[in-house]
Amino acid sequence: MNKILLLLCGLLFLQTGFSQRSAEFISADLLFREGKYMFDTGNYSGCISKMLNYKKTANVEPSLIEEADFFIVASGFHKNCYGTGAELTDYLKQYPTTVHYNEICFMIGSSYFRLDNYQQAVVWFSKVELNNLSVTEQEDYAYQLGYSCTETENYTEAERLFHLLKNKSTNYRDAATYYLGYLNYSKLYYKESLAYFNEVKNNPDFRPDVLYYIAQISFAQGHYSQVVSEGKNLLDNYSKHKYNANTERIIGLSYFEEGDYPNTVKYLGEFLNNQSGADTKDLYALGLACFYQNKYAEAITALNKCNPADNALGQNIYLHLGQSYLKQNDAQKAMMAFQSASRMDYDAEAKEAALYNYAMLLHQNSVSAFGESVTALENFINNYPYSMYADKVNSALVAVYLTTKDYDTALASIAKIKNPDVKIREAQQKIFYYIGTVNFTNSKYPDAIQYFTKAISAGNYAVTEKNEAIYWRGESYYKSENYDKASADFRSYINSDAKSDNLSKLALYNLAYCAFNQKQYSAAQTGFLRYITSETAQSPVLADAYARLGDCYFFNRRFAEAENAYNRAVSIAPQKGDYALFQKGYVLGLQKDYTGKITQMNNLISEYPESPYLPDAIYEKGRACVLMENTAQAIVTYQELISRFPESSNARKAGLQIGLLYFNDNQPEKSADAYKKVITKYPGSEEAKTAIQDLKSVYFDLNDVNGYAEYVKSLGDAARFDVTEQDSLTYFAAERFFLRNETQKAQSGMISYLQQFPEGAFSINAHYYLAQTYFSEKNITAAKTEFQKVIEAGNNQFIEESLLRLSEIYYENGDLNEALPLYERLQNTAENRSNRNTGALGVIRTASRLGKYNQAALSANLLLKAENAEPTVAVEARYYRAKAYLALGENTLAENDLKDLSKDTRTTFGAESKYRLAQHYFDSRQTGKARETVKEYIQQGTPHAYWLARSFILMADLYAAEGETLQARQYLESLQNSYKSADDDIKTLIKERLNR
Repeated sequence: MNKILLLLCGLLFLQTGFSQRSAEFISADLLFREGKYMFDTGNYSGCISKMLNYKKTANVEPSLIEEADFFIVASGFHKNCYGTGAELTDYLKQYPTTVHYNEICFMIGSSYFRLDNYQQAVVWFSKVELNNLSVTEQEDYAYQLGYSCTETENYTEAERLFHLLKNKSTNYRDAATYYLGYLNYSKLYYKESLAYFNEVKNNPDFRPDVLYYIAQISFAQGHYSQVVSEGKNLLDNYSKHKYNANTERIIGLSYFEEGDYPNTVKYLGEFLNNQSGADTKDLYALGLACFYQNKYAEAITALNKCNPADNALGQNIYLHLGQSYLKQNDAQKAMMAFQSASRMDYDAEAKEAALYNYAMLLHQNSVSAFGESVTALENFINNYPYSMYADKVNSALVAVYLTTKDYDTALASIAKIKNPDVKIREAQQKIFYYIGTVNFTNSKYPDAIQYFTKAISAGNYAVTEKNEAIYWRGESYYKSENYDKASADFRSYINSDAKSDNLSKLALYNLAYCAFNQKQYSAAQTGFLRYITSETAQSPVLADAYARLGDCYFFNRRFAEAENAYNRAVSIAPQKGDYALFQKGYVLGLQKDYTGKITQMNNLISEYPESPYLPDAIYEKGRACVLMENTAQAIVTYQELISRFPESSNARKAGLQIGLLYFNDNQPEKSADAYKKVITKYPGSEEAKTAIQDLKSVYFDLNDVNGYAEYVKSLGDAARFDVTEQDSLTYFAAERFFLRNETQKAQSGMISYLQQFPEGAFSINAHYYLAQTYFSEKNITAAKTEFQKVIEAGNNQFIEESLLRLSEIYYENGDLNEALPLYERLQNTAENRSNRNTGALGVIRTASRLGKYNQAALSANLLLKAENAEPTVAVEARYYRAKAYLALGENTLAENDLKDLSKDTRTTFGAESKYRLAQHYFDSRQTGKARETVKEYIQQGTPHAYWLARSFILMADLYAAEGETLQARQYLESLQNSYKSADDDIKTLIKERLNR
């Protein structure tokens, strides 16, 4: 009781204060009766005041205390000042057997009802005996319990109570009728619902809601004109109704069903603009309405907001999204959408249409990144052999075979066709040819020969490709130094009917070269003349042909004709005239025109300061001076050679010549110094051996035999050049095993020889051959030791090959700091053109990996200036130069190289360069160029799937950077589903981005 008094004290302090002053003058019985009267007449504040004063009187009746407290809490309930009704609950705890139990429970339930706590309201209403309430309370009870049951989804009980009220209540009849209509609407009993709603639709309290539900029923029944009419009436007359937004929605959807797309966009668009979480179906309808009005950009916006799920609706959303992108000429996004729709199995017609569009777009846009174009078209034919699109797909499939760069997938697809027609056979033959050209471009000549042979053997479907395969197989044999087979193919191509004029000329040229390389100079001469006669253009190839023709005349000792041929070569290609000048000078020397020879060699030296023929030219100039008996000039020339090219074999010979010239000129002291320089500078070489022998004659001429003995003694083992019988027999026995490829016996023989003659006459040879046997057995550690010994022995006949092998060993083992100086020495000293280029390329590779980008770029520039560099070597050099330029910040130069390389994505360097170019644009925030480069790459295609996959990931990064996450995800998911290789990092890169 104290709790009740305290809570009410604040509300009634005025009344209470007055009662405290006058209660002593008023009888207790009168206070109670007055309070009860006030309660019965609705004066709840007065009732509370009277009952509180009554409880304070001295003559209070104990039996009426419970009643007084009832009137107090009941009055508080009617005044609605309790909130959750805690005071009523306290009353029940204090008087659990009160006669007002039902009334109190009803009041508590009503308190929860007022607070919208319908669960608790039902709990308390369930404690009430209805017959113990007054008639008014019974109606209130039935209404409130019915409403609470509706909210707590006990529709059966709610309906029973509302029926009771509708039949017996005056106050709640219309409300009960309305809720009966609502309950039937909720159960989709539209006929019964309409009957109830029509009874109360003129009641202003319910009219807006009733009109809304009638419109909803009309929509559900497909009476769309009625929806529009009733909905607009509701919007016009009740502009602030709570359901107006949804009314706009069903009006818009009704217009959509009737094909009135402008009004669909008007009403549905207005509804969706004011919604934070729009329904997918509504967005889909809006998207379609825009699509049907050719408003494709708006359609794409709406359909993208749908966030399509894996269901029938999602499938159709992707289908129409693809069609919208297609209308906007965005083939890439269209393909992504069609591909997503084609993977779902909910709507058969949508799946067929999506797969057809996806496959055809792949074909039409030449997107053949990972064979998905072939796979998609093939899947369509397999799944829909009788489709209305079948003929178009079959034609596209044949075309795709000819345009795809994923040749393995194309061949696998053709193999699945049971009865391939002529077009398919033709496509297969062309694909064999294309695979051959890819392998040839990447210097994989055995593979190229294999596929060119398949193309040749495939029949006469693609006649041009068949004949060109004969030519390129000849080129592959030529590159493999199989000149007999190369010659046979070149002749076959020359004699064929379907040949191109350009390749026919090149076949004549190559056929002549086959004979030349086999030292069949008469046949080569005839061949080069045939080519020269057929060629009209003044090209570098023609210049080279004249140079080789001159060589043929030279070897046949027809020197005047040789000179004429060399002159023609120089006149056609002056930049390539160094060889021709050298040969002309050599020929003049053979004709005893030594002045002319010196003139030609001087021209070469001055005009081609970087020519690889310079050491030979200077040496031959010296020889001419000797033959002209101009000893002084000969010595000066030879000294120039030694100074400029000390590592060349000509320098060693020049040193000997200087010693001999001084000796013949009766200058023995200078002769002795010259010979000693050869011995000191080139220890272990054949020239050093000769110098020691010749030095004996010099000392004899000086009458200083003891001096010679002392000098030879000072050289130690280095002077042991006498070949004993045991020395030579032991070595030649081991060498014979080596030449027979009997590796183990050769190895044992060489080891035995070196143990017996560690400084023998053939020790350098033995170390070299021993190194070769170790290398062939992959005993790299031992091979490395032996090659190093050959190099340390000085300038000798095996040093070039030893530098080549040892530098490669260090490079392959990752010992880059050891490899680099060896490659540099090979580049600078190799007399073999191929080895010289290998050294240059080694410098470029190694310097690049070591981060020495300036050196890499410089070496690449020098190599690319060399006219004799192989095309594959030039491509690799340009690739490393581009990477060096990027690292050095020389972006323009790097871009130029990358653009040039990426023109041919058949090579690994071209494929990577195309990606690197796009990535460079992306990194430098040139997103437009990056996007265009990737799109161009996708259309261009490449057999090297990894770099194209990286470009797909880059395209996803581009979309993500611009906030187009859906498109980014579609690119990644498309790649994830179609990329086959599991041996690289592509799958990981995809997962990283999908999980962001």
